[in-house]
Amino acid sequence: MNFDDIKSAWNSDNDDGVIVPSSVDQLKTLQLPIEKLRTNMKLEFYVQLFSLVLIGFLPRYTYFSPVFIIPFYAVYIVSMAISVYYFSKFYLFYNNISSVTLRSKDNLYALYYEARLNIEMYKSYAYTLIPFALIVLVMHMASRQDEKFKLIFQATRDNQVMAIAISAAFIIGIVSIMVITEYWVKTYYGKYLKQIKKVLDEFSENA
Repeated sequence: MNFDDIKSAWNSDNDDGVIVPSSVDQLKTLQLPIEKLRTNMKLEFYVQLFSLVLIGFLPRYTYFSPVFIIPFYAVYIVSMAISVYYFSKFYLFYNNISSVTLRSKDNLYALYYEARLNIEMYKSYAYTLIPFALIVLVMHMASRQDEKFKLIFQATRDNQVMAIAISAAFIIGIVSIMVITEYWVKTYYGKYLKQIKKVLDEFSENA
C-alpha cells in the first residue's frame, strides 16, 4: 500500500478529529517502534518461558532439603499458573500488534492505550512473583545452611537489632527488584511507547 492509499483511507473517516499523516516518513517513524515492541515481546517470552522451565529443575541442580520439595513444587505450580494467565494476556496483545493496520487512526490509538495497559500488567506480573521468589530463597537457605540458618533465626528472635537488620535487607531486596523492573520496562518498552505517542501527537497537530 502506497502513501496516497493510506492517506485516502485515513481521510475516509468521517470524524471531526480525523488525523492524516503528512508524510511517509511519519508512517515509518510509527511503524518502527511497533515492530520493536513485537520483537522485544517475542524475545522476552522465550527467555521467560525458558527461565520458568529451568526453575522447575532447581531441586535437581541445587540442594533442597527433602522436607521442602513438596512446598517448592506447590509454590512453583502456583507461579506457573499465574504466569500462564499473564502470558495469555500478553499473547493477545502481541497478536493485536501483529495485525495492527495504519488504515485506521482509531486502531492506532487503541494500540497505544492497550500497550500502556499491558505495560502496567507486566509490572504487576513481576511484582506478583516477588513473594514466591522470596519463599524459594528462604527454603533454599534453610536447606543449604541448616545449622547457620537456625543460628540466624535464634539470633533474630533474641536480638532486636538483628531482626531489624534482616528485615531491612529483605525490604531493600524487594525495593531493588521493583526499581530494576521499572527501569527494565522503561528502557525495553516505555521508550517505544513514547515514540508512538509522539508520532500520534504529530498526526493530531497536522490534522
